[in-house]
Amino acid sequence: MIVGKRKDSPLRSTQSSKKSKTLKPSRPKDRKVKSQQKSKLTSSRSGVVKLRGVKLPEPLPFEKVYKECDTDIFKFATTAKIGESHEFISQDRAVRAINMGLGIRKPGYNIYVAGAQGTGKTSVIKTFLERWSKTSDVPQDWIYVYNFQHTEVPRAISLPPGEAKKFKKGMDYLVKGLRAEIPMALQSEDYENAVNAYLSASSDRKAKLFSDLEKRAKSLDFQVKSTRMGIETVPVVEGRVLSEKEYAKLSDELRESIEDKRAQIEPEVLDFARKVRAIDSETREYVEKLRSELGRHVVNVHMDPLLEEYKSNKGIVDYLEQVRDHVLEHLMEFVESDEGPSGAAQSQQEQLDMLGLHEERDRFVRYHVNVFVDNGTNQGAPVIIETNPTYYNLFGKIEKNVEHGMYLTDFTMIKAGAIHRANGGYLVLNAMDIFKTGSIWDTLKRVLKNRLGFIEDMGEQYSLLPTSGLRPAPIPLDLKVILIGNDEIYHLLHSGDEDFSKIFKIKAHFDEKMYRHKSNIEHYVDFIATRSDKEDLLSFDRTGVAAVVEYGSRLVDDQRHLSTQFGTLKDLTIEADYVAREQNSKVIKRSHVEEALDQRFYRVNLVEEQMEEMVKQEDLLLSIEGERIGQVNGLAVYDMGDYSFGKVSRITCTVSMSNEGVFNIERAAKMSGRIHDKGVHILSGFLSALLAKQHHMGIAASVCFEQSYGLIDGDSASITELTAIVSALARLPIKQNLAMTGSLNQFGEVQPIGGVNEKIEGFWRTVELLGKKAETYKVLIPIQNAPNLMVHKKVRQAVKDGLLEIIPVVSFAQVFELATGVPFGVEDIYEERFSEGSALWIIEQRLKEIRESKKRERQKSK
Repeated sequence: MIVGKRKDSPLRSTQSSKKSKTLKPSRPKDRKVKSQQKSKLTSSRSGVVKLRGVKLPEPLPFEKVYKECDTDIFKFATTAKIGESHEFISQDRAVRAINMGLGIRKPGYNIYVAGAQGTGKTSVIKTFLERWSKTSDVPQDWIYVYNFQHTEVPRAISLPPGEAKKFKKGMDYLVKGLRAEIPMALQSEDYENAVNAYLSASSDRKAKLFSDLEKRAKSLDFQVKSTRMGIETVPVVEGRVLSEKEYAKLSDELRESIEDKRAQIEPEVLDFARKVRAIDSETREYVEKLRSELGRHVVNVHMDPLLEEYKSNKGIVDYLEQVRDHVLEHLMEFVESDEGPSGAAQSQQEQLDMLGLHEERDRFVRYHVNVFVDNGTNQGAPVIIETNPTYYNLFGKIEKNVEHGMYLTDFTMIKAGAIHRANGGYLVLNAMDIFKTGSIWDTLKRVLKNRLGFIEDMGEQYSLLPTSGLRPAPIPLDLKVILIGNDEIYHLLHSGDEDFSKIFKIKAHFDEKMYRHKSNIEHYVDFIATRSDKEDLLSFDRTGVAAVVEYGSRLVDDQRHLSTQFGTLKDLTIEADYVAREQNSKVIKRSHVEEALDQRFYRVNLVEEQMEEMVKQEDLLLSIEGERIGQVNGLAVYDMGDYSFGKVSRITCTVSMSNEGVFNIERAAKMSGRIHDKGVHILSGFLSALLAKQHHMGIAASVCFEQSYGLIDGDSASITELTAIVSALARLPIKQNLAMTGSLNQFGEVQPIGGVNEKIEGFWRTVELLGKKAETYKVLIPIQNAPNLMVHKKVRQAVKDGLLEIIPVVSFAQVFELATGVPFGVEDIYEERFSEGSALWIIEQRLKEIRESKKRERQKSK
């Protein structure tokens, strides 16, 4: 029985030091009873079965309540000279699964590592990945560069390991050289002389055309003027240039004559303008060609070495060709660095601003290289253990700067996530962590299924309106994801997510215990020696090692096994070292380990001490002497999360005339769990099978956990409740120097429970608090739990001194007879008669009297 979380079912996998070993449910024995033959053996001539009891079990000897570690098996004085060991301790199943998962480089063969916390899952994975990484190829580097064709989609290009930074330096050197050489070339004397000579020749050609036009205009009495609006023809009369007012005062005949002459000169003016434009165009083309040829020469001088070096990389070659074309188209940007962009460059800048690219800060940023993933320093495949798997830490991000109230970004602000850094290698994640933030699991599944590393803004996924911005090209992914979690998460994902089994095809299950034999004890020795060396602890002597081994059995509540929760054991070695150093000891002994455990429990057992104080002050009413009818000392476990302890619970029963049968007060008050309710129904079925084969019992038995104000769950109080019920029905007193725990099936067989050590220890602490008044105290436990006993040294001493007896029981008949001294009445529910004087015989007689009394009352009423 447990208060709070269920902890006492033996059919559950052991998850902590307070849970029992895993057992198969017991099967009812074959009960082919031949009633006629049996009655001949057990009945007298009068048909009454003689009073007979069952064979009562003997208390467990001192050696059976705790399994000590024999120090004679150790061939060392201390662990000082034992070297480090990196062997995987008793995890063959998990090791094989991990080897297969890492060895299969196919989609979907990612690994889910399951098991209890502290079993060394992360340490084993790290060791495995270190080995596999060293023998694996170093993956390629990745860079992001400007996309001159689609500016909102930066290009991703791969390079050999270590080449990304080298290429970035090469591009930086290229841009630096171009910024220095292009202005020098375009401002050189030769270039300026060539341009000026051509410009001068063009000006002479335009001047001659204008002179010819003036002569022709003068012959027609017109003057030619060059204005902002173009060429203007002004009439000349009698050697004087007319103004608009003077022209308006002329006679119609004279104006008509002037316009006729204008019509003759206008085609020639238009022809002059066309020829001038042609000359300007030729000049511009010549200057641009000259500048382009000069620029191409300068660009080629700096770029050809890069092209030659990366000629085998198609992506780099294509990018460099685009860079060359863009530089040649924007040569003047390299000259106008102090004056800012103008013309077409200004128009392009406005477009970039609309996309949020901060080109005004550095117009040459488009020639930069963003080293996205650099594997240059790796000695093998990357191993990334992401301890903070937020969305951006896992899947990358596009950073932004705030300038003038606007968010600005560019391709150089694209940052890699863990999936990109682990590309070509291994990514280790904690399953619990990735479910703490929404959308991470769905995004991880999409990444693993598509094998592409998209970089998206998380805010855009939840935005109602689409936004423009960068959409980096995704990077192809080839990585192995190792997800570390517990069994519960694995089962939830496997049953609730159809994609899980497709992308995590390998399960590596770590066991939380191993057999306690010599080989595994030697593993414990190696572990202790290794931790002592790594943590700079004092050496352990043989008694100290033995104490740790014994605690390993206590962690799993089993003399036959040892715990593989090495995280807990490591903490114990560190705390024992602290105790030993405080006592100025040169080695860690048993006493130091036991003192460290006592201090650990003392740090967390405040609630237990407060409850013990209530027992001592008799706020909690308990009885450990004398006899009581319908009152039994049951045993419960309180689970506080980091600590569990046993407590004595007084279970009582009262009976009354009713047809309700067994009435569970906890269930009526909604303070019981389903497993406890099931246990009550089972014992009710057991009673009915014995006492209500032909008639209703006609009575109600009300069962209660006294002074219990929290949730009650578990079925380990079944034999306790049934003992109280039978005692109340038969009016037989129960010995109060006795406590019991055990589950029950419908055939009256006692079944194993969990938390047996805590329960026994809790009972003995209660005895010590109330004062030892009886000569001997007894605890009844299921016989299957005998191998689970690893009780505290105070309890062991009490057993050794004969003050406490721990008695393993098989059936309820044994339980009841030990509790009352009166035989239960049957050993098998199919026996037709109860032995005279037994509890069931007494109850049967009472029930007959009740039925006969009711029958007489009915007859009288008629």
